[in-house]
Amino acid sequence: MTLNPEELNALVTQTSLALQTIQDQFGREIIPEAQVRFPRGFIRTAGALRKDLPLLGTDIQRRNASYALMTSDILRWLVVRTDLSGPALSLIVKEGICILGTLCEWLTKEATRGYASNRPYKLRTQKLLDLGLISTDMKTELDWIWDIRCREHLHEVSALECYMYSRIDYNRAQKAYSNLRDNLVNSVQCGEGITSASQATRQSRATDFTH
Repeated sequence: MTLNPEELNALVTQTSLALQTIQDQFGREIIPEAQVRFPRGFIRTAGALRKDLPLLGTDIQRRNASYALMTSDILRWLVVRTDLSGPALSLIVKEGICILGTLCEWLTKEATRGYASNRPYKLRTQKLLDLGLISTDMKTELDWIWDIRCREHLHEVSALECYMYSRIDYNRAQKAYSNLRDNLVNSVQCGEGITSASQATRQSRATDFTH
């Protein structure tokens, strides 16, 4: 059943009040009975996420990438289904972007095996640009994600991040990652920019799992 705007607003208000009542009653205490059921259906399954990934790297890497994406879904739920703001929102967005940055790091490394896989990240994105696998605009976006990913190291962060990242940044990073993933999926399927030798290397490194 599809909710109309009035019904949706009433349900959101009711749910918010219920959650606040639990918080007011139990605070930060660990009370099993106070756990709420996380909405099913928002977090995609690992199997579904793996199907969307390009056939690069080992099976273990692709599985771990799918688990990282499941974590990203949890952060995405907080971004799109709550009214978080200020430092809480900013740092949730940052963590979501950092997960995407880790995935981009992996994809750019595997996609440039035989070319520049051992080079720094931005040289790998340059190689992908040279190979015609990404556009100049995509390289700019992927390098922007990496700059944020590198801010995971607190000793290298020189500016306050309490209001630095927004929902717009989250969506921007998600789009950049998705574009890279889709371009590499198409590239692997077409055999573009990937040498036979590097493909053979990937196949020899792959491990077969049944679950």
